[in-house]
Amino acid sequence: MKKTFLFTIILTLGLLMQSCSNNEDEALKPVSFSISVKYDETFNNQITKSSSVTIVNNETGNKYTVKSDDNGVAQFNQILPGTYSVSATKVMQSAEFSDTFGYTPTETEINFNGSQSGLLVNNLTVTVNIVMKTSKVGDFVIKQIHYGGSDTQKGASIRDQFIEIYNNSNTVQYADGLYIAQLYGSFTTTVYTYTLANGQYDWSKSAEMTIGDKANTDYVYASNIFVIPGDGTKYPVQPGKSLVLAQSAINHKSNYMDNSGKSVSILNPELTLDLSNADFEAFLGTFLGDTYQYDIQNPAVPDLGIAYWGNKNKDMILDTNGRQGYAIIKMTNTDFAALKKYKNPKGDATLYLQVPNSAIVDGVDTTKDLGAGFIPKKLATQIDGGTTYLPSGFFSSKSVIRKTKTTIAGRIILQDTNNSSNDFVEITANPRGFN
Repeated sequence: MKKTFLFTIILTLGLLMQSCSNNEDEALKPVSFSISVKYDETFNNQITKSSSVTIVNNETGNKYTVKSDDNGVAQFNQILPGTYSVSATKVMQSAEFSDTFGYTPTETEINFNGSQSGLLVNNLTVTVNIVMKTSKVGDFVIKQIHYGGSDTQKGASIRDQFIEIYNNSNTVQYADGLYIAQLYGSFTTTVYTYTLANGQYDWSKSAEMTIGDKANTDYVYASNIFVIPGDGTKYPVQPGKSLVLAQSAINHKSNYMDNSGKSVSILNPELTLDLSNADFEAFLGTFLGDTYQYDIQNPAVPDLGIAYWGNKNKDMILDTNGRQGYAIIKMTNTDFAALKKYKNPKGDATLYLQVPNSAIVDGVDTTKDLGAGFIPKKLATQIDGGTTYLPSGFFSSKSVIRKTKTTIAGRIILQDTNNSSNDFVEITANPRGFN
């Protein structure tokens, strides 16, 4: 009797172990699924033919790209289960736009983008729907962001950070009054009661918010905003030229004296930059009434105006992990002054400025290294359908820079499909340089 009972237990355990093994094998088995791509309601939800659909495994960084067929379907076969990010891009010339939608656009090239984060791919995944949206390509674009900084011991650490904006049009543009924003959002994909399904904050749940889901779809939230000074015609930017906005416009390759009187030595000048010829710098001493130790002012370089300062940073400090977004904003002083401030939905004390998507000229979402997972996007798909990041990581002397698309009569035109995953690459930081 005892032997029979023991045999039954062993048999049961064996079956359970075999079942678990089969389940594990099934969970790791490659699967097939499709992604259906359609334009948004503005274009009557028509199917999107010949769009480039890319999925990226959030853990491994493995990337797969498929073109959507005549039915707007991109078929992915033999894909390992996991969590993926999806981005879809369609670059449409004017003639194709007219044939597809029945009217002639004002632009010669129109860019559509769609995205989804946190897509769980397994044997239950069948069809995923992606909605494609478009927005006008801006005359000013963000060309380069040096947020990673350089070596903390041998270079300049975060002190050589800069943002470069570029006139990508064929006419003179005036930078006077442009706002440059550092955008804020959740740093994690963990879902809480105050977040959306992808881990991004659900701003509709912020205290005193009254506009429902539009708080998430129609706006971004800024921690800090700088403004380029001028009366409207003081700072012309020629076609194919740029402005460099430095944290500190000094030669970071040279030893210097900080604001406390301490001598700072640069052990390896090759790791950092000479920003003494920047067009503007972010000096906060006058605004805050308290000068940061390393916020060295160059009297020969104009200061950026401080339009909004929501956090406690004492300088233009860009997040070295890439967890911010960046935007060029254009609006009147009166409209800007009317913008509202909100706490994040967690209820933290800091107030963030709510900026309408309609005021954004150009935006770039940066993210963490793919190996460490994605940070939820802050910008709407029609502004930036993807993200960019530094494969080399922070303090690597690297920056993200917009790709060169073509050159016409000596003027370089940068790629601007409103999708940073396609438009940006990593280079050694090089103000006014090109990839």
